[in-house]
Amino acid sequence: MRARDRHYLFVCSQNKLRSPTAEQIFADHPGIETLSAGTNHDAETPLDDEMLRWADTIFVMEKAHPSKIQQRFRGA
Repeated sequence: MRARDRHYLFVCSQNKLRSPTAEQIFADHPGIETLSAGTNHDAETPLDDEMLRWADTIFVMEKAHPSKIQQRFRGA
């Protein structure tokens, strides 16, 4: 029986360069599923509750991102 893939979520502000690049770098690694999103409401793919629940590990691109995520998504 194969273990479930790890879910990695990459987060930047706009989801235009940094987090999509990280997503693509890790996308082909065995045992890993990836998503990327942005903290800003006008991001290419805005971060949402479902993504946060899906993720086993969240990688942020700036020091300020964890507090932005916690403020926007209480209990994250």
